[in-house]
Amino acid sequence: MRLSFVIPALNEERHLGQLLLDIQHQSRRPDEIIVVDAGSTDATVHIAKQSSTAVLHGEPPVARGRNLGGYSATGDLIFFLDADTRLPRTFLEDFVCEVERQRLDMACPRYLPYDSTPLIGAIHAFWNKVLKASERTLPSAAGHCIALRGKLFRESRGFDPSLKFDDIELVRRLSKRGRFGYVGAAVFVSDRRYREQGILRTFLLHLLMAPAFAFGKFEWANNVAYEFGDHDH
Repeated sequence: MRLSFVIPALNEERHLGQLLLDIQHQSRRPDEIIVVDAGSTDATVHIAKQSSTAVLHGEPPVARGRNLGGYSATGDLIFFLDADTRLPRTFLEDFVCEVERQRLDMACPRYLPYDSTPLIGAIHAFWNKVLKASERTLPSAAGHCIALRGKLFRESRGFDPSLKFDDIELVRRLSKRGRFGYVGAAVFVSDRRYREQGILRTFLLHLLMAPAFAFGKFEWANNVAYEFGDHDH
């Protein structure tokens, strides 16, 4: 099976290099890595090119970068990763094994915060349980890491650029055409939104948006202040 990684990025010089190093050290390496830069003004593109990674030049929002990379990818399984994720050494090997065993067309891992606090860890554990419990009735996922069969993605209209939460909408839509599930493999995710915007505020914001996602009203969430690359440095 040919594996592709697609990584949209905007001013991610502090994180992209670490992710690319994690990929390099995987027990099973991907066949293709594509970084889609959305107009970074820092060293993001330079870091990607130093790692012999294919670089495509896109534009915000993140859905456009995901689509540009996804439709350019040649993998049988395409992984969409946020630039600030970190990967355990056996992540790819474990993930693919579970996808094959469960015969999934689309899958997501557990999301665990790295270098964080016990409270933020507990919040992520809560959401992991919610997502796992609803994987058949209300499939949802976070853009930290989503994997799809290449054929399924290429035959779809991809991520919706008109939505801020294009990741959840894509999973909900394509789960009607293929088998979706959560696997036991985990990725480590950044807690920077919690640190920048406040733990309680961020948790309550996600909690309040959950009913809109449950009813498929993804456009309602466009009013939320949640932007691609909108981080303190």
